[in-house]
Amino acid sequence: MTRSSIDDTGHAIATHAASATPSMLGRMPSSISPMMAAGTPDPFDSPDHIFELMWGGVRAMAYVSDGVVRLRAGNGRDLTPYFPELLCIPDRLNAREAILDGEIVATNGEGHPDFDLLRARLHMMATAVGPDREQVPQLPVQFRLKKVTGSLSFQAFDLLWLDGRSLEDRPLWQRKNRLHDHLMAGAEFAPVDFVDHEGIAFYAAVIDRRLEGVVAKHKQSTYTRGRTSREWLEVRAQQSGDFVIGGYAIGGSHRRGEPFSQLLLGAYTQGRFEYVGAVSGGMSDKEARELVELLEPLHASESPFFDPPPLARLMYWTRPDMVCHVRYSEWSPDAHLRFPIFSALRPDLAAAGCVI
Repeated sequence: MTRSSIDDTGHAIATHAASATPSMLGRMPSSISPMMAAGTPDPFDSPDHIFELMWGGVRAMAYVSDGVVRLRAGNGRDLTPYFPELLCIPDRLNAREAILDGEIVATNGEGHPDFDLLRARLHMMATAVGPDREQVPQLPVQFRLKKVTGSLSFQAFDLLWLDGRSLEDRPLWQRKNRLHDHLMAGAEFAPVDFVDHEGIAFYAAVIDRRLEGVVAKHKQSTYTRGRTSREWLEVRAQQSGDFVIGGYAIGGSHRRGEPFSQLLLGAYTQGRFEYVGAVSGGMSDKEARELVELLEPLHASESPFFDPPPLARLMYWTRPDMVCHVRYSEWSPDAHLRFPIFSALRPDLAAAGCVI
């Protein structure tokens, strides 16, 4: 079902289509904000869309220039020191300059994407952040990083710049063809395969393998920087998301040995920062103590939530700057998370992008 090329009508074919008229040569951008997918509840079939796997990794832009790669998170943070395994990307790219959009993915021994395997790297990144939010490890990175159990790779799903030319205004099918033309797949670096038309069957396969979900992308879609577009639609199979910490509570029976009993979580809707629930499980006492040290500089005198939660215990409010990844069973009718479990800090994400 996977394809590697699409024709000029946006339909998958077996051979590569001819490239479009070249754009004017220019200087490669130093930063591009990623295009984001909107949500949709149900899978669908469509001849106008391709369907890709939601990898459940760390979204990243790879900037390649003269044999050197820089990896940037969606919020602009430098990811390069934390993933030295991916410094080989330029060796597998047939281009002097390129900007690729994709995900850093860890896979387990069974070959399935496993976000938990990235947790140590993200925690190191979060604890290395100082007031300027730009500190990186001072020791050689190979002596500081915990090896991922399994394998680590950059899964590239879009090509936005190629040797002096922007491809952002080209339709997706042209960008995909260029991506597959110029990238030599390997263990650490590969173009994302996709399914043409059959979104429902693909989603069923994702459900069967307990993977994250599916992203449907319109074949004619251009790349809109920093915006959520319905040209791309994600259908989640697993319930998880990124939420902003707005405070923490002390006391109660949720955690033994403090330093806190619950993290208070929120997300944005219509410009308001709304409370969505509290999470207590999913981290060790050591991780909890380190998290409190990170939150203390963010202490605030008032609740950041539009409607403060009515929790009958001691609470410390914090500025809504820190993002974490959470798994949960479902949303309640009053828009709260049911049975949330902490997964990892997300220093690669901006709080403003956590939208209900």
